[in-house]
Amino acid sequence: MKKKVLIALLVVAVVGVSCMAFAGCVGGGEPFDNLNKSEIKVGFQSGTTGQTYTEGYTNLNPKQYNNAMLAVQDMIAGRIDYVITDIAPAKSIAAKNKKVKVIDISLTVEKYCFAINPNDNKGIEAKLNKFLTDNASKLKELQNQYIQGTNTQKIIYSAKNAKNPLIVATSLDFPPFEDISGDGFEGFDLEVMDMFCKEYGYDLVISSMDFDSVVLNVGAGKSDIGAAALTWTEDRAKSVKFSESYYDATQVIICMKDDTTFNNCKTREDVEKILTNLAKKQEEVGSGE
Repeated sequence: MKKKVLIALLVVAVVGVSCMAFAGCVGGGEPFDNLNKSEIKVGFQSGTTGQTYTEGYTNLNPKQYNNAMLAVQDMIAGRIDYVITDIAPAKSIAAKNKKVKVIDISLTVEKYCFAINPNDNKGIEAKLNKFLTDNASKLKELQNQYIQGTNTQKIIYSAKNAKNPLIVATSLDFPPFEDISGDGFEGFDLEVMDMFCKEYGYDLVISSMDFDSVVLNVGAGKSDIGAAALTWTEDRAKSVKFSESYYDATQVIICMKDDTTFNNCKTREDVEKILTNLAKKQEEVGSGE
């Protein structure tokens, strides 16, 4: 065998072994897990319950993003390992991107509500709660369609020269609850707001902002309603009123399709045991043990 051929074969063999050992070579298609990786990074959307949950594991290098899709894009690029976010957008992202999957195990339980101007001089709280109750079955069916991606696309437009405005603050980066569509908007929350406005004779005015600003904006009386897949919390309830709950949400993990780290998990405790072990291992690496 010629020397050049032998060297070439050795290079191929070494690269192949390295990819198997790393188990995460892009495009390799081989199953892998992160249990032996020296550093794990986890992304989350700023201001969400996912942030609070993820930051509880300080040694997992939590990293914040403006929205979950940006975090997932970084994960696909290999810059982070996992994303923790709400289950509805997680499933929406996974349905559109076959490179990732959702670990469908609930890590938290929370309730989505609409935020309402604390002054409420339009009587929105009573009207909105009545609307949500009267249309509960219809809204539940619509909600399921949005989450499963089977809904009929409805483009919502913000009213111009509104005579009887209802100003709705939102953050347009959280499909399927709110998103941008061309020169209009879409998403379950915004379709509900459109239905509510039509029933009560309001002109829907949509005010877009960062997620972290929605509750502050409504609390300051600049908007009538905050519709941004908002989780009820005691801190938020100090500055705004909240409608009745319209969705029970959970936090879940998004990972790469070939990642087997959580494959044998059945419960939240199973997932958290792995997260704890990953964090502990990195603490030991960091301390030089």
